[in-house]
Amino acid sequence: MAVLTFVIAAIVLGAHVEALSPILIVPGLMGSQLFSRTNPCPWWSICYWEGLWVGTDLCFSSTSALDRLSLEYNEATNTYKDKTGTEIKVSGFGETCKVEYLASNPVETSCTFQLPVGNYFHTFVDYFVARGYQRDKNIRAAPYDWRLAADQLYSRGYYNNLKSLIEQMYTSNGGRKVTLVSHSMGGPVTLFFLNNVVTQQWKNTYIYAFVSIAGAWAGGNKILQSQISGQLPSSLTPVVQQVCDFPSNLVLRLRSTLRSTESMSWLLPKPSVWGNTILVTTPKRSYTANDYQAL
Repeated sequence: MAVLTFVIAAIVLGAHVEALSPILIVPGLMGSQLFSRTNPCPWWSICYWEGLWVGTDLCFSSTSALDRLSLEYNEATNTYKDKTGTEIKVSGFGETCKVEYLASNPVETSCTFQLPVGNYFHTFVDYFVARGYQRDKNIRAAPYDWRLAADQLYSRGYYNNLKSLIEQMYTSNGGRKVTLVSHSMGGPVTLFFLNNVVTQQWKNTYIYAFVSIAGAWAGGNKILQSQISGQLPSSLTPVVQQVCDFPSNLVLRLRSTLRSTESMSWLLPKPSVWGNTILVTTPKRSYTANDYQAL
């Protein structure tokens, strides 16, 4: 279903987009490859960037991989940081290969050695390449740390990098305005950028269009389900299963990891939109988006 959605979106977009308007992809929740390494690194060791999401450690029931994926919250400063002893980074900013496929190599490598497993945006990118686009020239991607919400992405410099990338694409493609294409969580991530980081004059100069695919505008009940059960969001399950069947014995541990991330709270159903819609029912009572504390 996910691949079909992207094919349809590609056909619709391809029919309306300005002639070879540069395309910048902003992926969705869990749609960016993450790599980790030990920090601080022992003096006697070489600490390589190792594939974490979606890495082989997760395929072999590794609780340590989920521990490394978790975030630590500082209530005093209202900020999030990587697990103590771990450093995590996003791979492939500006490149499409790390969002075309979600399987991360055991050790970070260039796109030349990207494993063609876990098709995410590959079908989409291929559609436009077949029609004259060139990877990493006029069709590029801006992956981000999907564990964070917009405020932490801002403080960590993601939006400054996104702004610079758009300006670079505009300049290197003959002054053609850029089309932003987002998926899922990428929708609100991009909207925050357009509403809070850049001016209207800047948008008039550099942006041709903003196309959102299945944007998580008001949150989603699948996110709540993941927080309760530990199951992966259903839209990502088929993609992740191309890499491996996520071990069933890690579901509860995954729940703890997901609950530690800022993004999973940011994407919960918004009370202002969902109102009194019943989201969870138990033998004792039902819960709406206004009942998170009780839930």
